[in-house]
Amino acid sequence: MLLIFGRAFVALALSCSCFTIAYAEDVRAIPTSFAGKRAILDGDIPLWTTKEYVDEMLARIKEAGFNVYMPTIWQGRGTTWPSKYASWDTKLTGRSKSNFDPLRYLIQRAHELGIEVHPWITLVLRQADIFSDLALEDMPQKAFDIHNPRFRELMVRLIEEVVVNYDVDGINLDYVRAVGVCTSEECQKEYRNLYNRNLKADALLFKMLPEKVPSLVEYQEKAVTGFIEEISGSIRSKKRHLLISADVFVGHAPLSQGQNSVSWVNRGLVDVILRMDYSRSINIASMDATRRELNDPDRQGLLISNMSNPAELLPGQKHFARDGKWLADTISMILKRWPETGIALYFCKYLTDDQIAALKDGPFRQPKNARHFLEDVSMNR
Repeated sequence: MLLIFGRAFVALALSCSCFTIAYAEDVRAIPTSFAGKRAILDGDIPLWTTKEYVDEMLARIKEAGFNVYMPTIWQGRGTTWPSKYASWDTKLTGRSKSNFDPLRYLIQRAHELGIEVHPWITLVLRQADIFSDLALEDMPQKAFDIHNPRFRELMVRLIEEVVVNYDVDGINLDYVRAVGVCTSEECQKEYRNLYNRNLKADALLFKMLPEKVPSLVEYQEKAVTGFIEEISGSIRSKKRHLLISADVFVGHAPLSQGQNSVSWVNRGLVDVILRMDYSRSINIASMDATRRELNDPDRQGLLISNMSNPAELLPGQKHFARDGKWLADTISMILKRWPETGIALYFCKYLTDDQIAALKDGPFRQPKNARHFLEDVSMNR
């Protein structure tokens, strides 16, 4: 009798334990804000696809105090992983593809160091002569046509391929905008059916008086938001816990871009919008204004730059890395004013020793016992 009771008790305990684990998984599956994230973007595909660079760069960003790495895996030139839907990035054509999966190696090494990986995808940007039938007719070397359902389907499949096959921690979406106005025959017919107006005529009028063409603004916005819905739905159906972020010009994108990012995050299509603010002085008023529009103000993070912007350059001057003190002071100000706001930095190429020292001794500084704890966690992953 005692034996039977003991077995029943163990079974009940295991059942409760499994329920607790399942419950924890469900809680984990609800994406949080970007709070506590210290991300850095890396746009050098020919570099991060080499083991030597990955090992060195991950060590540098860990030393600085970053906990999220965002390598660009698609720049409209092809893929950085073996894909069923597209060929390799054109910058990698000279590499041997035998046992070559740089994304898998990168994720493995990052996780060993306790660093999350959120692949960075420039959705509409087109930088090589690929999928020419999916490009905007008026700017074939600059952008894909966001109104083209075959282009949207391709991108959803590529993102889904990464989400399903790789142990990523999030997805970062960039170039989440229309870039230009589609004037293909299909777009003209669709626009005429929707608004009973001439698309080419409205596109010309829009350049001079955009407020006079609300139908074109709506046409662009519907296409971009529809694209985000498709991507978000695909990711959520596969791995609900992944954090989806979008790099956006909140309140500053031209109306023709269709970038209604406040709506995306309020509707839960993305988990966080990363406000691109690359100037030396952060636009506090604009940041606060957008926070008031959000259901959860902390769903807006900041994407700042550790490199010069064009306004800082003299004629003919090349971009340069900003000084470490400016970077540390700026991030300290952001975290003091908006404590639950996550930070992303653009980008790895300009991360200097001076910046690393300033960050790890400043806003990214951790108590000694915390560092030891994180090192133990990394060693035991």
